[in-house]
This record gives sequence, C-alpha cells and structure tokens, in this order.
Amino acid sequence: MAKLNIPWSNVNSEKDIINALIWNQWILRILGIWPLVYSNTTTIEKILATISFALCWSALSFLLIPMVIFTVSERTTVNDKIKMLGPLSYVLISTLKFFFLIIHRKSIRQCINVLSTDWRAVHQQDYRKIMIKNAAKSHVLSKFCIMFMYCGGLCFHTVMPFLTHTTIDEQNVTVKPIPYPGFDIIFDMHFTPAYVFVFCAQWFSGIVLFNVTSAVCCLAAMFVAHACGQIEIVMDRVESFIKGTQSSRMKQRMAIIVRHHIQSLR
Repeated sequence: MAKLNIPWSNVNSEKDIINALIWNQWILRILGIWPLVYSNTTTIEKILATISFALCWSALSFLLIPMVIFTVSERTTVNDKIKMLGPLSYVLISTLKFFFLIIHRKSIRQCINVLSTDWRAVHQQDYRKIMIKNAAKSHVLSKFCIMFMYCGGLCFHTVMPFLTHTTIDEQNVTVKPIPYPGFDIIFDMHFTPAYVFVFCAQWFSGIVLFNVTSAVCCLAAMFVAHACGQIEIVMDRVESFIKGTQSSRMKQRMAIIVRHHIQSLR
C-alpha cells in the first residue's frame, strides 16, 4: 500500500515562538527594551516598558556619574584612581551594551521576525523537533548565564561589602564599605540615611547591570541555537534529497534546499 503524504502544519507555532523567546522576553522587559524589538505588545506593556527604561537609565547614570567625577577629581590619589579603573570600566561597558541594544533594536526585531517566520513555516514534525531541541539548548545557556550573573553579582553587591574590613579616615571616623567606591565625593557616607540610600541604589543599579549582560548573552544564545537548528534542517533535507534521487520533483526539492540554505546564512 502506498504511503500517503498528508500535509502537516505547525498549529503550535505561536506557542513555540513564545517558548523560544521566553527568557529574552523577561530580561528585555526588565530593561524596557522589549516593545522596541517585538511589535506585538500591548499599550500597558509599552507604558511599563517606558517606566522601566527610564529607571534603568537612571540607575546606570547614578553609578557612572559619581564614579567618573571621583576618578577625574584632583582630590583622588593615583592609587585610588587605579583602583577605580576596574569598577568604572565594568559600569561603562555595561552602559555601552545597553546603548547598543537600543541602537540595534531594528536589527534585533528583524532577527526575531525571521525566527518567528521559521517557526510558522515548519511543515514537518521532525523539523519542529529539531527546532525545539535547539531552542532547549538556548534555554540552558540562558539559564546558566542568568544564574552566573546573579549569583556572582549579588554576592559582590550584598556579601562582599560586609566581609570587607571597615576603615577609619583621617578624622577618626569609621568608613562603611559599599560595592562601588567614590560616592563619598557627592554623598556624606558618615550619615547613616545617606549610606543606606547609596547602598540600596547601588544594589538596584547592580541588578540593571546583571540584566544588560544577561540580555546580550541570551540574545546571542537564542539566535545562534536557532541558526544551528536551521542548518541541521538543511542537512536533513540534503540527505533526504540524496536518498530520493529518482523522485520526479528533484528540481523543486533542490530549489527548496537552496532557498532554505540562503535564508539560514542570512
């Protein structure tokens, strides 16, 4: 009995797209960038994203501006300037990452649209399984990146300041440790409410820094894993083409393979 070729379409494409984007969706929502890279968002999401976006920029500015002032200040010794290079570089690079995510929002949106189109265009169950497998790999990488950033970052911002020995300045006043030094040039860190405010603000700003780095890594993991899945599908098509060389639809199948391969390279 001849085998029937029953047409198959991915009826779960929208769920698959949401599943593939889930980690990037959460991270980019926190940063307020999600509506910039994904068009299918509600008005409430856009309003919340605007608020989150403003808070994130404020948090980064809160860290960056005092650290720059402290570094270039004449009151700062050369030794203090050298010590500040590490934290300042980290904050500056994270701010640039956030800035470039915004600049390249159209490219990211285009890549997400291509990813969504690929999920909707799947016409074989085996190909869908390949894409799900690679999406799962991207989820593992995303989880690892998020856990690494948050565990390391929270330890640095929460535990390390309390493990650091307190120092006494020239006025015989105890200097309380904070994650990022240099804020005493603007705030009176001997005043307890000011110290608590700076400590909490730095902790919140640290969350933004973690999310910026996590967003970059999660986007890279998702797109690379998706591209690997598409290449794997192309390879499977080629193998099927070689096995079915006697088929009457060789030209059509070859055209599909070439078209899919070109799309994967893009």
